[in-house]
Amino acid sequence: QRFGYRGRIFPINPKYTEVLGLPCYPDLASTPEPAHSVVVSIPAEHVPAVLTEAVAAGVRAAVVLSSGFAEAGPVGQERQAELERLAADRGLLICGPNCYGVFNIRLGAATFSADVAEPLRPGSVGLVSQSGGFSHAIGEYLMQQRHVGLSYIVSCGNQAGLTVEDYVEFMVEADETTVVGAFVEGFKKPERFRRAAARARELRKPIVVLKVGRSENARQAMLAHTGSLAGTPEIIEAVLRQSGVVQVSSINEMIDTLALLSAATRRDPRGWRVGILSGLGGECGRAADAADRAGVELPPLSPAAVERLRGFMPDFANPRNPLDGTGAMYEDARLFPQLIDTLLRDEAIDVPAVNLRVNVPKPGGLAPSRQFSRAMSEALRGDRAGRLVVAFSSFAGGDLDPEVIHTLAEAGVPFLESTETTMLALRNARKHFRFLERRIAASAGFVPPQAITRPVGRGVLASPEATRILTDFGIPLAETIPVKDAEQAVRAADSLGYPVVIKIDSQDVAHKTDVGGVRVGCRDAAAVRAAVIDVLDSVRRHAPAARLDGILVQRMVAGGMEMILGVKTDPLFGPAVVCGFGGIFVEQLRDVSIRVPPVGHADALAMVEELRGASLLRGARGRAPADVEALADSIVRLAALAEAHRQSLRALDINPLLVLDAGRGVVAVDWLIELA
Repeated sequence: QRFGYRGRIFPINPKYTEVLGLPCYPDLASTPEPAHSVVVSIPAEHVPAVLTEAVAAGVRAAVVLSSGFAEAGPVGQERQAELERLAADRGLLICGPNCYGVFNIRLGAATFSADVAEPLRPGSVGLVSQSGGFSHAIGEYLMQQRHVGLSYIVSCGNQAGLTVEDYVEFMVEADETTVVGAFVEGFKKPERFRRAAARARELRKPIVVLKVGRSENARQAMLAHTGSLAGTPEIIEAVLRQSGVVQVSSINEMIDTLALLSAATRRDPRGWRVGILSGLGGECGRAADAADRAGVELPPLSPAAVERLRGFMPDFANPRNPLDGTGAMYEDARLFPQLIDTLLRDEAIDVPAVNLRVNVPKPGGLAPSRQFSRAMSEALRGDRAGRLVVAFSSFAGGDLDPEVIHTLAEAGVPFLESTETTMLALRNARKHFRFLERRIAASAGFVPPQAITRPVGRGVLASPEATRILTDFGIPLAETIPVKDAEQAVRAADSLGYPVVIKIDSQDVAHKTDVGGVRVGCRDAAAVRAAVIDVLDSVRRHAPAARLDGILVQRMVAGGMEMILGVKTDPLFGPAVVCGFGGIFVEQLRDVSIRVPPVGHADALAMVEELRGASLLRGARGRAPADVEALADSIVRLAALAEAHRQSLRALDINPLLVLDAGRGVVAVDWLIELA
């Protein structure tokens, strides 16, 4: 009623005959017509019975505000299981439990338990959150303080029925929503989320996600809060990155990114070269540092712009980017309009970003930002109406001047709060628009027929079977011969050619070097015999319980950069491919990048470029450039293997994969495959 909802409302409570001037009914069966949705706020133990009654009365959807379900221990988990069965078996669409509910801003339909301040600002940003408090706080702040319009605010809580993925999918398809924001504690339908993200790309709609639960402490807190499982943080980040989802790491970054994208999607930014204008020299330095940290491009002003600035700025001014308008900007009312006009004219600048003081002025105090905002509004008329301009403050805090925010919003200028999050938001927007232009990775076309057959067994595969699987997918392996004793090892070494490497072969030993199970550089038969005795003795001492399958004799490969390729499996998103710098220190260096299948060649090259040590592969410090193309090809093939065996594969480890000089390829030296 308060927000102008025009549909019928039926209060249900057996104790009353009237509530807020509306007839009140004793139960759902007594309403004059079936309701489309029921909002439930009663003790948790009574909720399943009421929802069963709702289904019988023809109700199709329910918002369960009540707490006391999966977040509340075994008894609550059983109650939630009842709700999940109602959703699955009876087709009831359930939001919650343990949530704030759903607010359709455009219709004023507030099946939402929090008190949202007025006036509402209908717009195009849809917001979904498992946290009710954050759905309310972010939504209200965007509307009231930033004048950003919203289409929906959804708090889905424990997700007994509808999930974050369902609401994201709905908002992506909704014409009234152009930007989707999601505060996520845990995913339940990961494949649906990936499909929704792919559809969002088709419709050019950004999805902004704040995913919490990276630390173990946070994961336990989320389990207590909404009963959510977090998944593997690194794999989830890889999935989101591949899907083009904008990932943010704080509430402030999320708010600024949503505000910026809400404005940017209504325009067609010609690029993301940023020109900064401030009246504070110190802020120019801070902004330049923040831009550098965020990877935001601040190009030099064009010669024409510099010449124009010298024509009207004080002699002591330094016309550069960031542009210091100096104190004269506040003293001479003619100066600011000329400054913003110059940035808008400059072909070297795509997005002017203007630093303003926007706190409510003291009584009788000066309010230059009101004049500046009006000047920006004037400058963005006519053929400039489609230009993207950003306004930002130096730091968050204090009451914002609603007159300034309103003037900027009417002109289509997003206001962002704090220099640091402004630069992060600009980076995020640039990533989104660049992602829209990228080619989509397709599944590899070289899956062999035998890959359809599930490998036999569980746990670590025997060396011959692991070798066969990798060979099926065309991953180059160092030539290796399994043997049973020292004399067989000598004959194998003679056939391979010296020098060779001697390794123990055991399904119980994942890291051979940890137990002294490897000897390299064996150059003759005597060295091979000695190495066999040595590694067997070492393994018996360091891993006496390990089962020994024999000895591996391997052709020794000289040179090459040691890398690791692997597959790790997330319980939600499935297999992911890992690439990094390898060898015995891989776990200490932790320089890796991750993707989930399918992985195309361009994406594989991007994985390599993400590594901190990527310059070593390009030939740094006098090294010859490595065969990065062959490395990328192996990544693509490994991703195809992971996808083909996703139902049975638990982990795969190639360490090291030697990347030889450019044109010479790659070769795997040691490998391990573990089945679920």
